[in-house]
Amino acid sequence: MNLDEEIYKSLHDDLEICRDYIRQISTGMVRGDVTKYPIFVAIRGENDVDLGLPIVNRADFDISWNFNASHLEEFVSKGVVIREKANDFIKAYKNPAEFMCVFVAEDDNASFVFMPYEKDVANLN
Repeated sequence: MNLDEEIYKSLHDDLEICRDYIRQISTGMVRGDVTKYPIFVAIRGENDVDLGLPIVNRADFDISWNFNASHLEEFVSKGVVIREKANDFIKAYKNPAEFMCVFVAEDDNASFVFMPYEKDVANLN
């Protein structure tokens, strides 16, 4: 599923503000052997998602999105990613040193998007 333009722009703008912090967390998760597949859950509005641990509160940064840190293993254990599809997800997963994997939980829609850490990378998907 593709994100609509408004959601994508809002998400992109907010990630500009907290990109380096999220990158540090991702690096720590990989280096600390928590996971090889960090996933950051983006939540807007008053929605609450039972995935990951809160790492960015929108009120602290004056942004629209909250972000939780999670990983593929939790997504599989909670049935968000079907166990039989985990290998397909791994094949599609981009290098966590270069891209953040963001699970956008927006109303009734949910979507994965890979956003580059480097600001000058134009190809986002």
